[in-house]
Amino acid sequence: MGAELDTRWFDPARTNLLVGLLIFLAFLTINILRAKRGGSVFIRPLAGLKALDEAIGRATEMGKSVLYLPGLGDMSEVGTLAAITIMSRVARKVADLGCSMQVPCYDPVVMAIMDGVAREAYVEAGRGDEFKPGSVHYVSAQQFAYVAAVTGVMLRERPAAIVYMGSFYAESLFLAETGNLTGAIQIAGCDKVTQLPFFVCACDYTLMGEELFAAGAYIGQEAVQLATIAAQDWAKALAAAMIVLAIALSALGHPELGRLLKAS
Repeated sequence: MGAELDTRWFDPARTNLLVGLLIFLAFLTINILRAKRGGSVFIRPLAGLKALDEAIGRATEMGKSVLYLPGLGDMSEVGTLAAITIMSRVARKVADLGCSMQVPCYDPVVMAIMDGVAREAYVEAGRGDEFKPGSVHYVSAQQFAYVAAVTGVMLRERPAAIVYMGSFYAESLFLAETGNLTGAIQIAGCDKVTQLPFFVCACDYTLMGEELFAAGAYIGQEAVQLATIAAQDWAKALAAAMIVLAIALSALGHPELGRLLKAS
């Protein structure tokens, strides 16, 4: 006889994963409904975001520019979308204070979108006529050609503040170290874990991993985005509590919860 084919739609050994998914969906639904009804969704302030205003203010006092680098990602990357959202706040503050800003871009499509966002930020600040065409500009789609051009700007113009937000790769060390040599306040946010050590060492403030996405939601203040982040935080807190409880019970000779949490 041939082997019988297992046609079960659900594996009982994965019940714990199903329960976890249902709990997360419940957290997500609760937060989205609360946000849409006008309730406040709390997300802790991020030090890097709070420092943006300080950095732009310093640039204004010194009569120097703000250099904003949106990374090497294209529009398909979440990090680039977060960088665009954060840039809107930077551009708005720059317009309010009458400072100048440069945004050299790696991708031409990203450049076109960021140019539109920057113009809109100036208009919202009531200073649309002060926007300088070319402040958001395309440099090169070659990684190290882009790095050479940007580091040249850093050394020649000595901006007072440099902001790195988005997806960065091997060029992160070159950019951050060169910026550090200029004495500028540096604020970074990167979704590539392998590049974070370079930014942490060379920058004054660093948004790590998911904090970049949270920053985009925090600035945009879009209800569903804030609710999604809050739901993730609730789920992480619950998971951490369950792990600690399972360890404690196992130490007391009751490993049942630990076995339940273990994914098959």
